[in-house]
Amino acid sequence: MDETVAPMRDKAQTQNHQKPDGWADAQESLAAASGLSLLLVEGHQPPALLVSNNNSICRAFQSSPDHVRLCDPFCGVAHEQALKAKGAVHYRCHAGLHCITMPVELDAKRQLAVIGGRAFLTSADYRALAERFRTGDLQDLLSEEIFQNVIFAARQDLDDLAHRIEETSRGLSAGKHTGKSETASPISQRESARDTKPVDAPANIVAGSAARDSSLEEQSFMQKADARSALLNNRYFQAESDFKEACNSALEVIAVKHKLNSLALLLRERSAFAPACSKGRFKDIKIHVEIGLKDARLFATAKAATSLILRETAEGFKPAGAIRKQGTGAPEKTAELFPLIVGDEVKAALLIADSELTDEKRRAISGYCREIALPLEVLRLRNELAQRARFTEHMQSFGERLNTTGGGDTYDAILHMSVDLLHAERGSLLLFDEASNELAVKAAVGPRAEVTREVRVRMGEGVAGAVLFEGRPRVVHDVESAGHTPAPAERSYKTKSFISYPITVGGRKVGVLNVTDKAGGGSYDDIDLSLIESIAPQMAMALDRADWQEKANQFQLMSITDPLTGLLNRRYLIERLAEELKRSKRQEYPMSFMMIDIDDFKLYNDHNGHPAGDLALEMAAQCLKSALRGADVASRYGGEEFCILLPQTSLAEAITIAERIRRRITRVRFPHGKSQPLGSMTVSIGVSAFSPGLETPQTIIEAADRALYLAKSRGKNRVETLEPPAAEEESNAAEEAG
Repeated sequence: MDETVAPMRDKAQTQNHQKPDGWADAQESLAAASGLSLLLVEGHQPPALLVSNNNSICRAFQSSPDHVRLCDPFCGVAHEQALKAKGAVHYRCHAGLHCITMPVELDAKRQLAVIGGRAFLTSADYRALAERFRTGDLQDLLSEEIFQNVIFAARQDLDDLAHRIEETSRGLSAGKHTGKSETASPISQRESARDTKPVDAPANIVAGSAARDSSLEEQSFMQKADARSALLNNRYFQAESDFKEACNSALEVIAVKHKLNSLALLLRERSAFAPACSKGRFKDIKIHVEIGLKDARLFATAKAATSLILRETAEGFKPAGAIRKQGTGAPEKTAELFPLIVGDEVKAALLIADSELTDEKRRAISGYCREIALPLEVLRLRNELAQRARFTEHMQSFGERLNTTGGGDTYDAILHMSVDLLHAERGSLLLFDEASNELAVKAAVGPRAEVTREVRVRMGEGVAGAVLFEGRPRVVHDVESAGHTPAPAERSYKTKSFISYPITVGGRKVGVLNVTDKAGGGSYDDIDLSLIESIAPQMAMALDRADWQEKANQFQLMSITDPLTGLLNRRYLIERLAEELKRSKRQEYPMSFMMIDIDDFKLYNDHNGHPAGDLALEMAAQCLKSALRGADVASRYGGEEFCILLPQTSLAEAITIAERIRRRITRVRFPHGKSQPLGSMTVSIGVSAFSPGLETPQTIIEAADRALYLAKSRGKNRVETLEPPAAEEESNAAEEAG
């Protein structure tokens, strides 16, 4: 029994009515042999007394208070229907699942019934439910767990199950009267043994019954028998099956069984075939099949259980003419195409070359294609829905993360969430600059990310530029097949597939998202594109908001920055000085301040001109920046004067830093510096520090200004400081006393 329903069984065991003796093992055996879901019910269901091999879709409905009501008109009244009919009753529930319900005589004192099946009989029913999970009323139920055990069957499977339930029930009832315990009649045992013969089918494609569609009835008796055997022995899809692995497995099975050299499995993508996996020489060539997916020849080929001959040309594989007739030989340079059809749609095709096929082999291969068509399509749909479920989980945190990030963090957050969602190992996010008409990389992940950040792309040029110009995304399975020039080898791309997606807001071009190198070596497809399209509106708004925030930050920075030197301005310095003084008072931290003035700057300006003076100011500002620590605040105070705020810095430390700045200015070769009175460009520096009496921005600045005046009066090109006011008063008092 499925371990996930164990809590349901435990709960059922605590009820007043226990499970009839011997039935639990019998039900498990029936579920294992038939591959269908079985429930023992008494009265209104749920909960059931016992559940075996539960369909994970049903489990999801039954465990959801909001959705279980959808099941009540079906499974909820099945017990009553079974007792009223006194026999097996077929019904189809709201989810498109088919069941049978029938009474069982296991306890004379109790009215018990068994519900069996919970299976899809047609791919159309499965596709309809999948669409409800994707875009309909069941989107909130979507999760990876919901597809762990999806059951497929044929109508005859349900009839057979009803017959086995009846025999097993009768056997258990008879065993109670004779004292023997029988879980199945000899007939059931023989059928079970017959149904467990090994078959030639890829075990990791089908672990369950693929529904037999109407085309199955057109097979020969032997084909029916072979297909029936495969269906009974491969009841459900294994939860761990991966679609890509399933495709490879399908190809490997047919290659080994019929000793085929070169073959490829082609999947329907949009209006054409695209290779999913290949062997032999098909691994080294581009595969392009020039035939429409609705071409009548494909359906006629499948009906005739033969192949469609394709002529190999430089442009690709083209139909060679009429459908191959029985007994004719294949011309040279040809391949044979076997379509995989589900309902009235071609979903895939098997392409075979370099192998001599007999008519008998063609019939066998055609039958194999018919057998695996539905399982592969179901796995493809499950794979798509699993991606949707994963996307739903990503979307739950997408908005939250964007709302808590800002500026450059937004760019990195969007890119990392996108590459995670699409399993990409590389990606880049480019924003459009209308002024330069260029795309600039704002974020990049993967190898060579730092190099990628330097890239700029003109509008209309390259893939990203063309995508933004045209306003249409590109999903490329193979760069060469799509006509693109392969990237240089030194870029070391792992795959040839990528997506380039234009981001717009209200018709305004915002940027481009690029992802490539899909994990596992796969290629990107329409499912991946749809995932990007789902998050595109949020992504566009977040990027737009981040762009405006960045511009706002730039304007704010401009309002507090000196345009010539790039240093902070006087207004910001005074505000910051007040904040640091409060912190120093509260935490008893030291704090120092210095004022710097370029010596004889008016003379330099008058002799060499204002452009030379502006350059000297810029050079001096760079010297200040290079000499300071991260927490220090340098500003242009006015004219040729600069100020530096040094948080958590003692007066002695500040004097050392000031000396370092003075010496650095002296060593720099300013244009016309040698013409200065001191033989080079020099500065004078006055230093003050937070102390008793110097506790406000005004007193701190005035003290540094007086120290600067003292440095000027003592010959310039020097650092000076004043004694703290308290010490100065004590010194004056001592002199008077003396």
